[in-house]
Amino acid sequence: MGEGGDALAVAPRADGVPDDGWLTAYRTASSRARAAWADDATLNALVEAPWGKVPGRIALSGYVQEILTHGWDLARATGQPTELDPELASWVLAVARQILPPEPRGGEIPFAPPVPVPPDAGPYTQLAAWLGRQP
Repeated sequence: MGEGGDALAVAPRADGVPDDGWLTAYRTASSRARAAWADDATLNALVEAPWGKVPGRIALSGYVQEILTHGWDLARATGQPTELDPELASWVLAVARQILPPEPRGGEIPFAPPVPVPPDAGPYTQLAAWLGRQP
């Protein structure tokens, strides 16, 4: 999408990556994404995301939210630390609170209601809770 392509035309998974090639594939994709979104014009341009036509920066923040949230899911499920870069998680949490209201949830909005967390919870835990996960 950041390179001008149709996000809906891209396969939602990576096929054909050998077991020992995931790190290289991730680094290649990450490098392409950073280059594609480095220009403010791309961030300001309207793009067609899976959830509608939005400015590039909103589409990008949605994908960063996906990566952080599912990374949190995976880290939690495998017993690894769930609080990583607090600045990045705080930014994603602020955006999530703006674009995803606490109500209504469910149905076409694929998130459960926010879960209460202690005020001193880390930003990743707060993000997971805002998205309806049980931290």
